[in-house]
Amino acid sequence: MLKLEVYQNNQEDRDRIANYQLADATFTATPQQALAIALDNPDRFPLMVLADDEMVGFFVLIRNEDVQEVGADPTTAILIRSLSIAENHRGQGFARQMLQALPQFVRERFPSATSLTLSVDHGNLPAQKLYEKAGYEDTGRRRYGQYGEQFVLSQEL
Repeated sequence: MLKLEVYQNNQEDRDRIANYQLADATFTATPQQALAIALDNPDRFPLMVLADDEMVGFFVLIRNEDVQEVGADPTTAILIRSLSIAENHRGQGFARQMLQALPQFVRERFPSATSLTLSVDHGNLPAQKLYEKAGYEDTGRRRYGQYGEQFVLSQEL
């Protein structure tokens, strides 16, 4: 069974991060890069995607002012950043399952949130298709990252 768990910076979680296989971080930050920013920021929540207690995915939820970087409302939006699935676990449906579980997880922990928002690189077609199937819609907003244009997508909670 898949579960979402907040990273605790204990030895078990540090070991999970150390063993996480993500050699190609072209369209995302590595968990180590994301944690370097998130651990000292009370508005960033690093999450591990666990399957049978093995870390198969990672991402960060962001609230408040930093959601404005994608033009979202800081009072109601939760921004998803640095989402990845470990290379040895891709193609097994974990990203889809995580995206299905995420709205309930967010509603429970952030009751004032009304939407989930993310940006996806124009060249990352598999991720675009995944997000579309999961119910994310193009907001029409654009931003520019390391690899060019990014589409800002959103899903109402």
